[in-house]
Amino acid sequence: MTINLFAKQVSGLLSPAPSQAYLEESYAPEMLAAIGTLFGLAMICVLLRVYVRVVMLKVFGVDDWLMMLSAVLSVACFSSFAALTHVGVGHHVEYFTYVRPDHRKRFFEISWWYAWILVAAYSSIKISIACFLLRFADHRRHWQWSLYAMIVILILFTIGSVLSLVLQCLPIQAAWDFNLRPPTGNANCYSTTTFRNTGVFNSVFNLATDLILALSPMPIIWKIQTDLRTKISLCIVMGLGLFTCGVAAYKIPLQFHFFDEKDFLGRGAWYYVWQQTEMNVGIIAACLPTLKPIAASFLGTVSALTSSNRYASRHPTTGPSRPNASNGYIRQAERSGTRSYAMKDLNCSNEGSLNGSAIDKEYLESGVAHTTHIGRVSCAAGSEDSILPAQKGIMRTVEVEVS
Repeated sequence: MTINLFAKQVSGLLSPAPSQAYLEESYAPEMLAAIGTLFGLAMICVLLRVYVRVVMLKVFGVDDWLMMLSAVLSVACFSSFAALTHVGVGHHVEYFTYVRPDHRKRFFEISWWYAWILVAAYSSIKISIACFLLRFADHRRHWQWSLYAMIVILILFTIGSVLSLVLQCLPIQAAWDFNLRPPTGNANCYSTTTFRNTGVFNSVFNLATDLILALSPMPIIWKIQTDLRTKISLCIVMGLGLFTCGVAAYKIPLQFHFFDEKDFLGRGAWYYVWQQTEMNVGIIAACLPTLKPIAASFLGTVSALTSSNRYASRHPTTGPSRPNASNGYIRQAERSGTRSYAMKDLNCSNEGSLNGSAIDKEYLESGVAHTTHIGRVSCAAGSEDSILPAQKGIMRTVEVEVS
């Protein structure tokens, strides 16, 4: 993203003076509503991701920290845009000439901050996604090195892009104080053409990296030893990055012609909306694959409640009832001597031998219900479903999910 820190003054562009209704017209409410909606959804996804990683899985990786950084930068971008609407963005360009000429300098100063913060946000999202994909790259050396190379390239690109925006004028203050530029000053700044071409190059680079990060996981996901439905759902979720690519592709022509738009505060300002749409959709797409434990827990609870209600309607009981186990993982019959079923994870060692879970207390009394454990055996060589009859008794199991 680049903001044109314009080489021309706005004063005196149009005469005679437009009508009062035209000067008061503003697109700012619509822009804030569009950006705010996606911004809110993105922040919800980030908070849910933090909940899953910290509370449910108790693991917080580098990719999660980078996504937290992306969220902070997204907050900064949204706040900067809200500040821009207070100094003229959304109004027509004549607003600076006939209504608030004193807001012009403040507009360019906020735009200077907004430009490089947005670039940093884009890159932090991509680096977070690359670090997340490293989780799937075990035992795939070529894939690991490709992701590491992508991360290094993104870091170098970000440093170069941020510096090009920060140092677009020397002294830096000339980026928003036009009095420091010729003819009244001697500051050196990029030309409009240089600024435009640099920005378009950055956008094309971002589009290319978006495509790579969205499509490259597909072959690896397809090789995961799981059912077809899970593979398809994972590919769809990871493929949400393609929507980000679509937004980026739509934004590039707008950026190329941005400096040709005389009404850069009004009609041209919708470019800001597409910038933040690309950023927030990227955050959402990066967070959704990490929210599967919440979806699984919710669906399991719904399934348990539905099954329990169906069972109760068919087999009414008298007297006080005892609740079934929660989370949809355990359904246990009420009467002694019957057979029940429980979900359990069964892990294997590297050699493939079955490792049983520890039983804290065991009561082997006659008349206690038989229990069958239904679970998934996870080994180094793969995984398989299993149904194992358990001994008579009551067993307390502790589920540990490792990410």
